[in-house]
Amino acid sequence: MLIRALLAAVLWTAGAWLRPAAWAEVQVGVTSQVEYNDNLFLEPSGGSSDVLFRLLPWMDVAHGGHRHSATLSYRPSYTWYRKNPELDQAGHEAELEVAADLSRRVDLLFNTRLERSEEGTSDQQPVEGTSRLPVTNLSSSLTVHRKTGRDEFFDVTCTGRSLDYDSRSVSEDSREAEGEVALRTMAGDHRAAILEGRYAKGWYDTSASYRQGWASLEVEQTVSAIKRLFGKVDVSTYTSDGRTDYLTVNPYAGLAGEWPHGRYDLGAGVLIRDEEGGDTTCEFSLVGTAEIEKTWPRGSLTASLETGHDEDYIDFDTPGFTTYATGLVTGSYLPARGWSLDGQCEVRGDDYQENRPAKEDRRDVTLTLTVGGQRQIRKWGVVRLEGSHRVRRSTLNDQEYDENSIILTLNVYTR
Repeated sequence: MLIRALLAAVLWTAGAWLRPAAWAEVQVGVTSQVEYNDNLFLEPSGGSSDVLFRLLPWMDVAHGGHRHSATLSYRPSYTWYRKNPELDQAGHEAELEVAADLSRRVDLLFNTRLERSEEGTSDQQPVEGTSRLPVTNLSSSLTVHRKTGRDEFFDVTCTGRSLDYDSRSVSEDSREAEGEVALRTMAGDHRAAILEGRYAKGWYDTSASYRQGWASLEVEQTVSAIKRLFGKVDVSTYTSDGRTDYLTVNPYAGLAGEWPHGRYDLGAGVLIRDEEGGDTTCEFSLVGTAEIEKTWPRGSLTASLETGHDEDYIDFDTPGFTTYATGLVTGSYLPARGWSLDGQCEVRGDDYQENRPAKEDRRDVTLTLTVGGQRQIRKWGVVRLEGSHRVRRSTLNDQEYDENSIILTLNVYTR
């Protein structure tokens, strides 16, 4: 019944796309880049440098009506290496997102994304270096959101992901299917309970498959219009024939709200971890986010903190369960009309609890510093110069690296 309902929703949305729209926008452009990189493969020492040339035509399409909207973007690319011509390759990045109001209480959101890029240049943080060989990342998700009352809802999400590596890569191809449900219900005007559950199964090309389960129960109490107290318990399990199984329980409590120039949602508790064939551990846990922003007539400054636990195994090279903390500071300044300067500093710490055979636990600290400036060219283009420095220090020496890069970009587009 659920599959039939989801299929009907997709067909309804496709029909809405074909009907006359309230509005539609199309923008096209071409981006060209020259990059110098002094450590192309993120090696611990003596990194290989190279100059890269990229050409990226692109297109963005947006379409909307009274009860639906859709966006489509496509960015093909081609990259040339001056010293490593065997790595020359074509890339693709395409994304489709459709949102529709099926009824007064039911909404649908569909998203699919395809990215073919070089290892180490996608959104995923490189945890095991990079080969610069092509990798294709495909993900699709479908969410049905039902409003069951004031501040109450019931969500169902189905997600599929895949990673396909080049035949020369040492990494394994993988697939993952995931289902998730979320329920929020009110108990009076100021108290709510949120129940979430997720189950995923993944398959590697040659290694053993894995299964992940995750459940969460949260109770929150509204204190004021901008502040609430909450208590939460997260439970996760991991089972596989190729890695060590484990169970985690993470109870914590905290406070969420707003301050004059930002917001916060932070909780503290304990993380209990029971690993197959090992000891049960209990340690302090801090989970949540905080952000503050200050703006001036010509600039802005934002500082944020995120901390928590993560476990994502679709990438075969993922070390395992990690406790992380990320601090980020970004700033921008407009020195003159048509000119802009910006900078970003990010520090991330990861504590990996390795569950692969014959692998050691490790701790990483990664610093990324980026500064850039750009000039608007009338109303049809932007030229930008950007420099970045990235460094990682680790308890395992072969996971350390220093990388510097400079990128010159010209982006020309229609108005």
